[in-house]
Amino acid sequence: MTSIALIILNLLMIIGVSWLVSYVIMRWSFSAKRNAKLVERYHNMPIAGLNSGAIILLSLGLAFIFSDISAVRSRAKASTLQEADALRTLGRMSLNIDPTVGAPLMASAREYTASVLEKEWPAMHRGSSYAIRSGVSSALPPLARMSDIVYSPESIAKLPTVTSMHLANLVSRIREQRLQRIDASDFGMGLRGYLLVALTLLATTVLLSMSMLTKPASQFISNFCLFFVTLAASYIAFLSQNPFFGLDAVTNIPLQEAFDRLNTMELTRKS
Repeated sequence: MTSIALIILNLLMIIGVSWLVSYVIMRWSFSAKRNAKLVERYHNMPIAGLNSGAIILLSLGLAFIFSDISAVRSRAKASTLQEADALRTLGRMSLNIDPTVGAPLMASAREYTASVLEKEWPAMHRGSSYAIRSGVSSALPPLARMSDIVYSPESIAKLPTVTSMHLANLVSRIREQRLQRIDASDFGMGLRGYLLVALTLLATTVLLSMSMLTKPASQFISNFCLFFVTLAASYIAFLSQNPFFGLDAVTNIPLQEAFDRLNTMELTRKS
């Protein structure tokens, strides 16, 4: 089943769950004996103001969750772009330095980029950062070789000080952006986010139901809309929590373009 079809199926399930829960609440609230007691106890209470406040609190909770997701996605995209830019710059510099340093540095940069695309990116897409950190799907070995090359005393002796420092800064930037990219793939709503949605939804449902104890149709429609919007928004947030998977995912195009550029540079160096 395609992802679009699965999303549509889950949204239809959310509609069904929202309808069922709203119907059960309506039947419970408007049973003959219970409704009379509820109206007598709660009908004259100023619940409308509390209900509005609960809806606002629920909306703010969802807004905070989506804000966190958007911020993590922005960081993941920026890390990917900066990593790709550092790799291209490292490749260009390797063409203009001592070949005994530039050739292995270019080879390691190409191997690293290929490993990121072939190993790390699929793992991040699956949300399996442990596979990267444990070395099963890691691009760390070629990155370590890049570090060994630029920091080795032999390389430092063959290169101008400014060039050596610039190469070291580029490798450090690649390492830093890689870690930020992997860390972003670990992001999730977490227990805090789910509890926030659940508690505010429960409070809003109770207050909304109590404020419409004489209007069964209005109570049903209001609760249905409340549950559907909240559950659908939570589902979309769940799909979007990993910035490398789901809706509006960060793509590997910058790194793929960097890899293609490094391959072109290698052909230029050999010609």
